[in-house]
Amino acid sequence: MNEGHIARRYAKALLEYATAHGEDVALYNRMKLLSSVVTTTPRLLETIGSPMVPYADKLQLLCEVAGAAIEESYRRFVRLLLENRREHLVRNIALGYVSLYRSSRHIGKVLLVSVEPLPEAVIERIRRRAEQQTQGTVEIENRIDPGIKGGFIFQIDDLRLDASVAGQLEKVRRQFIRKNKIIV
Repeated sequence: MNEGHIARRYAKALLEYATAHGEDVALYNRMKLLSSVVTTTPRLLETIGSPMVPYADKLQLLCEVAGAAIEESYRRFVRLLLENRREHLVRNIALGYVSLYRSSRHIGKVLLVSVEPLPEAVIERIRRRAEQQTQGTVEIENRIDPGIKGGFIFQIDDLRLDASVAGQLEKVRRQFIRKNKIIV
């Protein structure tokens, strides 16, 4: 069976279980943290996937990585993964849970890339405007990328608006090449 389908099924079952036990919101935050840590620390996934690492150590590691005051649904989830030898899917399951949670609560994910951190007032204005347009709630992530040279990149779900200086220069370069049939 496809690992993506397996991870999706685990995520869906976990969301249903957590919702039934009133831990869905806390588990949502925990899964965002877990997916972030696993993504930024590739050795972690190697460690928990290793057959040489004992079950108890994997359990402790996955609980410590997820932060303090672990919910019972998270602890049961980790045990289930380890017992079924699915620990290598932890990142995909966490991302799947986050995606399913956002979908069920009509939460949009906005990525805002700028050269420097934006003031909180600007981010709040963008949030309000995006919520009006989507008729839901949005979470904004403000990433800093000096490579865009100025302007911003705004992305919500599948819609992307590139108003960066680097993006505009690239657009001009492509038009010049197309118009003049020059191979660069």
